[in-house]
Amino acid sequence: MASTATNKQPLLIDRPLIDQARVTTQIAGNAANKTLFVQGGQQPALLVDMDATLTDDINNGGVIDSIHIVREQFSAPADYVLNATTSGQIVSLTSGTVVHVTTTGSFDSGSAPSGIGYYTYTGAISPFVEDISDIDFTVATTTGFIFANNASQDTVPATFVFYHTRGTTNPIPGDGDYRVIFATTLSGNTAYCDCTTEMPQLSTPVPAVGNASGIGPGEPVRNRGIYLEKGDRLYVGLFPANTLSGGTTAQGGFVVTAQGGHY
Repeated sequence: MASTATNKQPLLIDRPLIDQARVTTQIAGNAANKTLFVQGGQQPALLVDMDATLTDDINNGGVIDSIHIVREQFSAPADYVLNATTSGQIVSLTSGTVVHVTTTGSFDSGSAPSGIGYYTYTGAISPFVEDISDIDFTVATTTGFIFANNASQDTVPATFVFYHTRGTTNPIPGDGDYRVIFATTLSGNTAYCDCTTEMPQLSTPVPAVGNASGIGPGEPVRNRGIYLEKGDRLYVGLFPANTLSGGTTAQGGFVVTAQGGHY
């Protein structure tokens, strides 16, 4: 073991590893046939290359112990919400302030002709201080707003499939030179997720007290991760369910980050 190794579980590593892939139209699998296997013409995104070309003299393999998915599309939460609880609240609006009107039955003297949704303040009065239930949310007035309906901030679920290859630089469906490691789903209206619980269990010990709920008596708490031998690669593809519109991804892209280390 090299003297530069860092004390990182599930093993001592010589060099830290962090790799990223942006997933947009890298579709993999077939929703109609309910299969995760790569179809002809599909090209999952390369996430981690553990020297598939066998040209790196200091790469002896490694481990991936963390995979994180972040959605590129982001909608900041509303600054104020109008509902039965907040009716009567005094608010201060400046350009760009967003009010989420969740019900039209909580107004006093105000109104929202466009209905429930998100209203971005664009008025000339700044700050505009008023009882939130007395505001006229009519679009394009001197205290006007830009309207967007509730669905404008919705995002669809997205399922990601992770593939392992050895001795090749690309998963080839006809040759079957890849295997599915795991799949995980980023829920709709969720900005990010951690894939730790979906990765395979490792036999290495956990040097700390962990959550032992659900395991049998005497069963150890284990790490999760993916060991990669020299020459291996890890790919990620977007399963074509709930994610396609006219053949392309419906809403932006996703950044998949893998962390671990070389040994």
